[in-house]
Amino acid sequence: MNPLVTIVITSYNYGSCIGDAIRSALDQTYKHIEVLVLDNASTDNSVEVVRSFTDARIRLVTRPETIGIQRNHNDGIKEAKGDFIVFLSADDMLLPTLVEDVLDYRAKHPDIDIVYASAIIMDGEKHFSGYFDQPSFDGAETYYGRHEFASLLTRDSAMYLPTILFPRHVFEELGPMNETLEIVLDYEYGIRMASAGKRFAFISRPGALIRFHGENRSGVKNFVKTGKQIREFCSLLTWYTEPKYHQQLAGWRRELEAMVENKIREFQTPFPQEFALQQGELQPLIDTARASIAAVPAIGDAVLRGEGVISVVMPFSGRIGPFQRSLLSLQAQNYDRWEAVVVADSTFDPSDVIAHMGMSEKVRVSSLRSRHGINHARNLGIGGATGEIVAYLDEGNCFAPEHLTTLAAAFARPSTQVTIASSRLVITSAKDEALVAVPIASGTRAAPVSRVSNRLPLNAVAHRRSCLSAAGGSFNRQLGVLDDWEFLLRLSAGFAFTPVESTVDTCVRVVPLDHPVFGRRDTRGWTEFGSLVNDIHKAYPAHDAAEAAAQAQYAAGLQAIINRGVAGYGSPDEIAEFALGVLGMTPATVATA
Repeated sequence: MNPLVTIVITSYNYGSCIGDAIRSALDQTYKHIEVLVLDNASTDNSVEVVRSFTDARIRLVTRPETIGIQRNHNDGIKEAKGDFIVFLSADDMLLPTLVEDVLDYRAKHPDIDIVYASAIIMDGEKHFSGYFDQPSFDGAETYYGRHEFASLLTRDSAMYLPTILFPRHVFEELGPMNETLEIVLDYEYGIRMASAGKRFAFISRPGALIRFHGENRSGVKNFVKTGKQIREFCSLLTWYTEPKYHQQLAGWRRELEAMVENKIREFQTPFPQEFALQQGELQPLIDTARASIAAVPAIGDAVLRGEGVISVVMPFSGRIGPFQRSLLSLQAQNYDRWEAVVVADSTFDPSDVIAHMGMSEKVRVSSLRSRHGINHARNLGIGGATGEIVAYLDEGNCFAPEHLTTLAAAFARPSTQVTIASSRLVITSAKDEALVAVPIASGTRAAPVSRVSNRLPLNAVAHRRSCLSAAGGSFNRQLGVLDDWEFLLRLSAGFAFTPVESTVDTCVRVVPLDHPVFGRRDTRGWTEFGSLVNDIHKAYPAHDAAEAAAQAQYAAGLQAIINRGVAGYGSPDEIAEFALGVLGMTPATVATA
């Protein structure tokens, strides 16, 4: 297959830089292209620059009068002969492998409709000044499959037009770009494609050079300060929160509301006088958007029927055996409406393992460029989740077969926001021999998460997606291995935890040294762990004197473990004692758990 790719270059008075844009198109490593230049009645030397090129793949269309950027793009769709279409502004440039990279990715992932890439930012003098990246996929090599519709509506777009190869059939299916929008017509088209169920993929390798020279139509001066940003975003949010989209957006109301307030703040804070002058004109648009968003349901119909999609976030650090054990527990579930979102932390892509287990349709994988930690992987997993209900499953841990069914039934009750399952701590040896298997006390209904120690497994907790913004966001990347504890403390501060009758096994494989917490044998690492415990004790002080005493007792016990030397725990009994001590549990507390 050798599809023709049309690179549409739109230009108006860019004679100083259109030559660079054309050369960047001609220099593509993929050669079966045409370069369609649409000059929008320029009054400078733009046309002369274009005609100075003699490559037969270039086709120039000139206008007798300016027709606007919107119509110029749509005319490019009509004029293009290619199977794929790329839009390039005359002041930007493509990187040489963009077309080849995207086509290669599409060939390997035929289920994907739209592929886009990151971009490099330049100033007016073509000096490097940073990257445009997909913030939801920070550090990801590739990522696909998330709830792109809701994500686009609740964040600024990171889909950069010059990096997208649009299949021609998408325009035939969904129509041309919206000419009532002046600036965000490409953003709107991304939302339109997502609302129609198109699947997207992101490639972190930069595909274009975007030039910021102060006169960009989408820059602060021409977009934000003029009020156009609020006008166009309020239009988008009003259009795409109509009743026909409600089920796709169920559970996202809080984030949609925040989007409106962010756009108001971005205008009002730096430009208070301009905002005051335009507020009378803008307020009806803002009020209309707010009213439309307010009608978006907090809970989807499928969830209320007990049939909602449950997204299981699974970090992967390369521990194949434990990872397979966790996947098998998902495979054994008697509830079918689940997906697993795996984020591989720079070790290797586990897709072949997943395919061998016959789980590719239910399990999606993203790979990170470098090690970022389990908390970062969890955050990316949440960004890729499509379900309203979010659960977590770490390598080696297992859900009981009825676990997801139990969750679905619990969340069918509108009052349920967070669930907590029964859990067991299973400590195993290097040969996977069970050393200890004990129930973990989950605290009281009023205080389900201990402020003393990190004993409640994250995997025993599930929540509605909408809880995240109310709880102040997802996992704190500064807290390392205790990010789950701090997250659960935040979650418990805002929501009651509903107990469910199911069991989660937290498997701690202490030997060899491959467990992210208990496999640590260096004293320095455990000293840092102790310091983080103290930080959380300060951030979440005890409710009463008894709890304060328990915090102090736990901190002292943990320090005793560190002083003894973690490597000194060798026998099975000592390993079990060590793990229980780190969790703030003793044989006595276990017996009464």
